[in-house]
Amino acid sequence: MQSQLDKVKDEVTERIHKLFMTKFGGNKLQFAKASGCNEKTIRLLFDEGQGMTLNLLFKLAFALDVTPSELLDGLSLKTSSKK
Repeated sequence: MQSQLDKVKDEVTERIHKLFMTKFGGNKLQFAKASGCNEKTIRLLFDEGQGMTLNLLFKLAFALDVTPSELLDGLSLKTSSKK
C-alpha cells in the first residue's frame, strides 16, 4: 500500500510542478504567496519530495486556478482482495 501512496504523491506533485512552471515560471516565492504558505513549504514539496496535507493541496490548487479534483483525476489505489 505504501508504494501505491508514494506513486500517487509523486504524480500529484509532478502535476502541481508542471502547472507551477507554466503559471509562475519557476518562482517559488510568488507561488508560495499566491497559495498562502511559505517558500520553504514549496521547496520541501518540490526539492525534498515531502508529502502534503489536504489543506495544502487545496491552497496549491487555488493558486494554480484548478480544482483539487483536477490534480487527482485518474489516480487511485488498488484495493486488497484480502478480507
